[in-house]
Amino acid sequence: MANSKGGHFGKILEIDLTHQKTKTVNIDSDTCKQYMGGCGLGTHFLFNQLETKQDPTAENSPIFIGGGPLTGTACASTRCSFVNKSPYTGLLSHAEVGGFFGNEIKWTGWDGIMITGKSKKPVYLLIQDDRVTFKDAGKLWGKDTHVTEETIIEDSLDSGTKVACIGPGGENEVPYACVQVERFRAAARTGTGALMGNKKLKAIAVRGTKFVPVADRELFHKNAAANKQFSIEHEGWQGMKRWGTAGLLELKHHVTGSLITKNFQTTWYPDIEEIGAEEANRRFWKRHTACYNCPNHCMKLGVIRGGKYDGLIAEGPEYETGGLLGSNLGIADFDLMMAAIEMCDAMGLDAISTGGSIGFTMELFQREILTARDLDGMTLEWGDGEAVVEVIKKIAFKEGKVGQLLSKGVKKMAEEIGGDAMDYACIVKGKEMAAHDPRGDKPRGVSYAMGTCGGDHHEGSSPKGQAARCMHNSLVICSFVGGYWSPKMFTDLLNPLCGWNMSEADFWTTGKRIRTLERCFNVREGISRKDDTLPKRMLTEKLPEGPKKGVLFSPEEMKKVQDDYYAYFGWDANGIPTEATLKSLGLEFAIDSVKRSMA
Repeated sequence: MANSKGGHFGKILEIDLTHQKTKTVNIDSDTCKQYMGGCGLGTHFLFNQLETKQDPTAENSPIFIGGGPLTGTACASTRCSFVNKSPYTGLLSHAEVGGFFGNEIKWTGWDGIMITGKSKKPVYLLIQDDRVTFKDAGKLWGKDTHVTEETIIEDSLDSGTKVACIGPGGENEVPYACVQVERFRAAARTGTGALMGNKKLKAIAVRGTKFVPVADRELFHKNAAANKQFSIEHEGWQGMKRWGTAGLLELKHHVTGSLITKNFQTTWYPDIEEIGAEEANRRFWKRHTACYNCPNHCMKLGVIRGGKYDGLIAEGPEYETGGLLGSNLGIADFDLMMAAIEMCDAMGLDAISTGGSIGFTMELFQREILTARDLDGMTLEWGDGEAVVEVIKKIAFKEGKVGQLLSKGVKKMAEEIGGDAMDYACIVKGKEMAAHDPRGDKPRGVSYAMGTCGGDHHEGSSPKGQAARCMHNSLVICSFVGGYWSPKMFTDLLNPLCGWNMSEADFWTTGKRIRTLERCFNVREGISRKDDTLPKRMLTEKLPEGPKKGVLFSPEEMKKVQDDYYAYFGWDANGIPTEATLKSLGLEFAIDSVKRSMA
């Protein structure tokens, strides 16, 4: 079948690291329309290529990286999606990241990149339009992500080259290692960094010069300009432009009662004024920066002046990094918090899982379940920022008892420690929750419990919201821009871009199709209703103080969330997509494997 008239090139670049070969995988227009790109297209490929229970570190286990039909066009703030089976949770996982990296992939003339195989020695990929070069990365192995990126750009002789790379965390296969993109952005929560380390793939550098095809250029650019203007004027994002997500640190403390504090023991942290947006603006931030064609410029760069970390350049705090590596750890020293954030970036570690693992350890110290004898004499106590910066590096290198233990993440740590440790493990589907306490922010509990990845704050706060977020992640567009767009705004872009006639109903059906195929993948891995829940603390312990004092997320509320969610997507009472639903969504190919997993 002929490819789409626009939005897609109709081909994927497959790279075999074992044999250092490449090939073109063609995708037809129906597949493009059914799965869009990014997370949706990656899910489609992985479902059909991976066997049930396949080891994500197996030689033929792929990593998919790509944009969507809107990526690389005049659409505001398009992104890049990384999709793989996580070595951390064993489940399908996706990470969307901003910057320019995804656009450069699209401008090379590919709709995505599929990486398989394992190199015998460290390499990095240099992709320049149709040309792929396997470059020796021996001199980069062991280097942090900042040095790696700078070296590759210099060697490429093109300052426009965009780099996604791993640090020591990925090289040492810390299961929650991330991919650092354009220095300060992270494709995290997926364990992709560990998979790249396993494949001896240090980095991917991309430079493209091609144009994305457009079916009706005049109408598309008119609608793209209108949607960008909508984002510029929308009142809801004025605070994001001014404060970035850091402004949520004070808001979640004072207003919504959902700021992560001391491993979710409370949401009240009076020292928040020392590490929040006001403090960052007063003494740290120097520049607002933005992703590709974005009017919101939510990213904030700064430099520390004076003290031990004088001259340290870093990005943030964002809400998640400031929460997990600030209030979560009882840190009230702004410089130490920023040093911890920067260390995670340099080492290539997911800041959420890193902060969650350290916070969990600190609570076990508080309760005398762990002592210094367990961790080479090291203590991890609330507020000890110097120890936090030190332990992050130990995690990346799996150094000593403390590095080896915390590099496993909260679930395996709790299982290994035993006793009451699991009572304090704030995890969903094997992964640490992000920085929003779902007792104070109950819609966020839907994202944590019902989302594909588990513990993820950005998968949608209602069943319909998750269908919409699947579309965001497959198009691939930032929700800070597209979050307020109606389905009509999206179809007004897609139809003139791709030459389609997509309706609003088609938009929702596509979102349901993608989410349901994600579920089919995870059902094969053993996921069902039993896993769609929040940790014990959320369901049994009331918040002790703050704006939502006395509130919990009751088991009855959790049951209703599950029932409403399954009904919306057409899954049975155990959270398994029904045969009728799979047929209605064009997912007949998934029926047999889902049935076999339930036998």
